[in-house]
Amino acid sequence: MTAESRPPAKRHSVIIVGGGPIGLCLAADLGSRGVDCVLLEQTDNHTRSARIMQIAVSTMEICRRFGIAEKVKNWGFPRDYPWDNVWMTSLNGYELGRVKMASLAETRASPFSPEFQCHCPQTWFEPILRDAAMSYPSATFRFHTRLDSFVQDGDGVRATVTDLAAGTTEEIAADYLVGCDGYSSSVRQALGIRMRGLEFIDHSLSIEFLTPDLPGLHNKGKALRYVCIGPEGTWASLMAVNGRDRWRVLLYGLNEDPEAVDAAAVVRRICGRDFDFTIESAKPWERRAVIADRFQDGRVFIAGDAAHTHLPNGGFGMNTGLGDAINLGWKLAAVVEGWAAPHLLDSYDIERRPICHRVMDEAMTEFHRFTGSPSNPHIDAPTKQGARVRQTIGDQIQSAYEKARGWDRLGIYLGHIYCPSPIVVDDGTALPPDDTYGYAPSAHPGARAPHAWLDDGRSLLDLFGQTYVLLRLGANPPDAPALKAAAAARGVTLAVHEVASDEVAALYGCTLVLVRPDGHVAWRGDADPGNALAIIDRIRGAGIAAAARVALAAGEEHLVPAQ
Repeated sequence: MTAESRPPAKRHSVIIVGGGPIGLCLAADLGSRGVDCVLLEQTDNHTRSARIMQIAVSTMEICRRFGIAEKVKNWGFPRDYPWDNVWMTSLNGYELGRVKMASLAETRASPFSPEFQCHCPQTWFEPILRDAAMSYPSATFRFHTRLDSFVQDGDGVRATVTDLAAGTTEEIAADYLVGCDGYSSSVRQALGIRMRGLEFIDHSLSIEFLTPDLPGLHNKGKALRYVCIGPEGTWASLMAVNGRDRWRVLLYGLNEDPEAVDAAAVVRRICGRDFDFTIESAKPWERRAVIADRFQDGRVFIAGDAAHTHLPNGGFGMNTGLGDAINLGWKLAAVVEGWAAPHLLDSYDIERRPICHRVMDEAMTEFHRFTGSPSNPHIDAPTKQGARVRQTIGDQIQSAYEKARGWDRLGIYLGHIYCPSPIVVDDGTALPPDDTYGYAPSAHPGARAPHAWLDDGRSLLDLFGQTYVLLRLGANPPDAPALKAAAAARGVTLAVHEVASDEVAALYGCTLVLVRPDGHVAWRGDADPGNALAIIDRIRGAGIAAAARVALAAGEEHLVPAQ
């Protein structure tokens, strides 16, 4: 059959390449909006590795939106298991420091969110997210399917794919394509987009092993993570995967070929004695810290590790990638549905890339802090000199970590602000200080709309997610007929909610607030604006080109896509 006589390809709105957490999150977000999308994944999409452990508070808010937060909290990790972090020479050696952390049973949501961070390894998290994504009829999933190539033009994207089970090749058409296919992304490579940063930091090996009662073999007590410090400095960490019999080891500063490492010897060194265990997997990988030059090329986008590959320290990588999906999903839906200008999509790169640089810097800081224990040949010596060395290193650890407020980095996850942004209307007020640890709620345009509890027991965040929301706040809030009329004129669905609380009005700093579908503030004021149509046009992407040029003229070159 010739190309001319080939039947037309089935057309979707969005092709998603990659079935990991980022691709699944994007499929769930698009599916929840009724957008026709197809996800392509080469494997059977059954994760067998606990590579990801920490589910950040921002991700839990996403899970809350998809209705799966309780499943993520209650997948099976013992509720009374302590999340302590212990530094040691080995499980049967010397303890150097300890940071106490609450168990799941003791953890409570902060005043700033209805959710809190959870321990849910990828082995369990990904199936929960996949089930949510597959529950939406408009989302199609094609496993054992490989993307071979794609071309794009002004009308859309055509992808050539191979069904690996059947051995057949076909063409799929769509309006847009998103590469969520990891650091080695074929989508990014086909676009010729360069990654910049530290391409290689060190080798590592991820070892998962099973043993029935590891806590019974030592006196360090139960902990979520044990950090191993030897004469060479920090060399490994051990994490509880399921709180019972499954454990994961990560190696640091490995200069030899990881394939040549004796995984069993590593496990025995960490324990400090021989014992019965079974190695489930030993997977080599490389630490790197790189970010793509741009996250968009025409109708094609990249997200997650395909756009920014982080060090695992701090647990930022997947959680930041899910933020990409939530930022991009509603924008794709808006353009597909026709109420937003196509230029709305340009704001994805403009908004997300600076945030990813912010996270990357923090991951590097955490890596250097984590691996900063000095090398010392006497650290495990049973001598007075060894005791002095252990005391010194232990004091350094406690000083560095006791004030770190654990690993629930509210500033990183809740404190990022899309400002300047071409689809946010700045109100001229000063930006809050950028704190990557602490978080002070702010409704500055571009910020995540703050959480507050409503009288009916819901969180204010529960009002956001599907459409633009106009909040009318305070005991006597103004009406906004001009904003409502402008939204209607442009086909922008605007859900209006009145919250008769002066406290919430004070929290938001204004009595009228426009909140985007991703939960970020787009505009705020205390009166119905005289330029309502211009505001609606800006937040739906009609003025993005001019706004991007303004940002560029101000010297913020990193905020606009590379040409």
